This record gives sequence, C-alpha cells and structure tokens, in this order.
Amino acid sequence: MSAGYEALATKAKAIYGRRIGRQDLERIAAMRSVGDVLDQLRQLPGWSRAAEHLPQDALLTRATLESALREQIRQEYLSLLAFVPQKDRQIMEFPIVRAVMDEILAALRHLHASIYKEVEPLPPAFMSHTKVNVQALRRCTTYDGLVEATQGCIYHDALERLRSPDGALPDYGVTEALLGGVYYRYLQGIIRRKYEGEVRRTLEKSVGSQVDMLNLMHILRMKRYFPQEDNYLPVLLPYHYKLKPQMIHAMCAAPNAEAVLELAQQTPYGSIFGKDSGEAINHLYTATLYRTSRHQLMMGKPSIYSAVALMNLREIELKAVVSAVEAAKYQMALDTSILDMMDR
Repeated sequence: MSAGYEALATKAKAIYGRRIGRQDLERIAAMRSVGDVLDQLRQLPGWSRAAEHLPQDALLTRATLESALREQIRQEYLSLLAFVPQKDRQIMEFPIVRAVMDEILAALRHLHASIYKEVEPLPPAFMSHTKVNVQALRRCTTYDGLVEATQGCIYHDALERLRSPDGALPDYGVTEALLGGVYYRYLQGIIRRKYEGEVRRTLEKSVGSQVDMLNLMHILRMKRYFPQEDNYLPVLLPYHYKLKPQMIHAMCAAPNAEAVLELAQQTPYGSIFGKDSGEAINHLYTATLYRTSRHQLMMGKPSIYSAVALMNLREIELKAVVSAVEAAKYQMALDTSILDMMDR
C-alpha cells in the first residue's frame, strides 16, 4: 500500500518539519507584550503565515488567534489533497466532517446560553462536501432551526431523534456524545469498506484508541467532578475498540476516580495511566494521540495515514501555541505537560 504515497508522505513530513518545539513554546510564554508575541510567532516557520494575518494594533484575543492558526492548517490540508489519490478522498474528509460537528455543537451552545450570534464561517473549500446550511445554522434561534439546517448531513438523524415535542433543548453532553458516536462510526464504516491489511489496522487503531481514551477521560471526569451521577452511559461514545463493554460498566460502577484508575491499569492502555496521574489526566488523551501520530508519520510506511497523522499533529500543535500565548498574556507558567509533549 505504500506505492504511490511517497509524495504524500514527503509533503506531510515537510510540513511537520516546521513544527514548534519546547524552546519555542517557552520563548512565547516568556513574552511580556502582544507585540513581542506576534514578533515571535512571525519567526516560527510553522506559523509565520498565520502570524502575518494577526493585526498588530488589535487586542490578541484567543478567538482571533485560533482563527488565524486554524486557517493556516486548513490551507495546509488543502495543499495535501493534491497528493491524495481519489480513492482516499473520502477518509481525508475527516477534518471537514469534524468541523461540521463542531459548528453544530457551537450553535447548540449558543442556544443554551440564549446567545443568538453568528460564528466564524468555515471556508467554501471546507464546506463543498457537506449539505449543511451553514448560514442557517449560524443564525438559528431554536433547536428546530438547528435540525433543519443539518438536513442531508450525517448528523441529521441523530439530531432529529433528540427533538422534543415541547421544543426544549437537548442536554448538551448527551448531544455531544451522540454526534461523536456518529462521527466515529462514519469513519469506521469508510475504513471497513475501503481498506485492508496494514493500512486498515493502522486506521482502525487510530480511530478506536481515540474513542477508548475519550471514554476513559469522560468517566474519570464524571467520577471526579460529578460523583453524584450514577448513569454515565448517555455521555459515552457508543463504540468499543479495546475497552470492552464489561470494563466500561465496571468503571462506571467504580466508587471514585482512583478506583477507575486502578481498573484502567488493567486495560491495554494501562501503561498510560498511573495512580499519580492526578490532574495531568486531562492531557493523557492528547499526548497519546500526538505520540502515536508522530511515530506513524515519521517511522511508518507511507500511506493515507501519513496525511491523517499530520492533521492530528497540527491540530494538537495549534492548541499548544494557544496555551503558550495565553501564558504570556496572563503572565502564567506554561503547563509542563504541554512542554513535555511538544519536546523535539
């Protein structure tokens, strides 16, 4: 399966070669003014293009920064598509499918907060493969309007099932889990139909381990912050890879987060979890995805996953840059777990 993917892997590695490192993050976090932060970003090969689109005289808000960084990732994604064989185009739509889900959830958050404001639109190139009415989604003031705006997309039926006769909004956590399940089932369906052998195993491992880790994180957070809850299943992704239903139920029945950690150490992910994980548990999912994606991109055979891995890595790097800038703005220490994860 590596034949024909060398150019794609080379392009992906070239983009990743401009990645940010620990020292870069530390320098950004040590800046004392917005101007200094922007100057530093402009000197970083991996993010200089995004920095040029940040107005120097404007307040550097998190939203403005994320928008510029994400636009650069989108342009990199589009540049990769020129190297992607036609048979792989469907799996490579995963950032678009994920972006649509994020837009839907953003609209639902606005409804819950009674804030009927528009959100930043996705670029036309990102919306060319979806039937979602983005303008209607951005302007909707009722859940009925949200559902109608999603007709034709993979999330519509799930959203329809949550519609209430009295017009009440569905629970946000339940909706997020339901749409997440649709997203991961959609990817798994593509993988099973179109791939085989080592590439299929790699893609299934990527998708499956993400779901398992997210479910573990959800259970741990619920045990830690909502110990009074006794039914966690509605907010868990309805998909299992190496975490079987029996283990999921055992974790949900565990008395506290510490007991969940003990059970997690008995799973195939046991080496990731330790009794002293503490609050660092919030970064385990991201760090695991980063390490596996980096290993596959740099050491694995060229395949469509070379592009998938790069997109995972760039999205994680974006979050690290935002954290470093936030540390500079508010004169806070940068989280050491971020530094460790992004170390070269």
